[in-house]
Amino acid sequence: MSASPLIEATADLSSVLPSTRYFEIDSEGVGARFAVWVTLPLLYDREDTAYPLVFQADGNKAAPSTASAYGLLRDDPINPIKPFIQVCVGYPAEDAARLLAVRARDLLPPGEPLAPGADESTIERLPAAGILSEADARLYLEHLRDPHADRFLTFLTEELDPALRARYRVSDEGTGLHGFSYGGLFASYAALSTDHFDVVGAGSPGILMESTVLDLYDLAAKDPTRPTAGHLHVTVCERELTYASSYQDLVGQGAVELLARAGRNPVEGLTVTSAFTPTESHATGSAVSYFSFLRECYGAESVTGTLRRV
Repeated sequence: MSASPLIEATADLSSVLPSTRYFEIDSEGVGARFAVWVTLPLLYDREDTAYPLVFQADGNKAAPSTASAYGLLRDDPINPIKPFIQVCVGYPAEDAARLLAVRARDLLPPGEPLAPGADESTIERLPAAGILSEADARLYLEHLRDPHADRFLTFLTEELDPALRARYRVSDEGTGLHGFSYGGLFASYAALSTDHFDVVGAGSPGILMESTVLDLYDLAAKDPTRPTAGHLHVTVCERELTYASSYQDLVGQGAVELLARAGRNPVEGLTVTSAFTPTESHATGSAVSYFSFLRECYGAESVTGTLRRV
């Protein structure tokens, strides 16, 4: 019997993420179009319950790595999670092919210092490595030098959030945000800049020792009237701290410093918790960080009540 040939095709999203819906939205404030993957709780269409929104940055990676497991979280007998509406925010079309460049625009706070080695000579090596085209590498450096997480934060809170509330049943309480790497830096920035998010998860945040995030923390500690999240959960991967690599400087030192300041000088109204993810590196820690955040901030006491309703 001869083997049938492989036929290359574009898969329908529903065959991979059956509970996820895909949208695109133009942001007036950012001046760009964003991709949005929305995953609903299992009983959403059969109940009148309102659910909290939980946003994730870097949606192009976050949606496929976390949405597929979402349906199992509610009834996990070990770590049950309260139902919520998962919202992964990323980039469509051309921007999806140059993620490294455009996410620097959106996830780094204004005035954020350049990471060590983030100079023209380093950026110029990206095209040879097949990571970015020459034009996109130049765009990446431009965004590193002039980032606008403030505009992206306003997009989430004043443009995307209202659009989601107009379409879905959304609770006024429990709004969450999670990000990893630059997304974790953005999440930390958001936690110290607005009270829109009740809970925030910052995974392996790229906080340098000179980061604006540390300055924001000090300002919040001095002024209890400044708006902040109610809970910030910080995760760091074990090997980012223990293995000799650039991540010790890019992630480890700043995250530890943020936690140290939170211990020495707490911000009124802001609970800071942390978790250490064993054996993980920066390349593999994103989903692990997200699930740690969910367990900490959306953990349920029992699945029994939920299972009885099915």
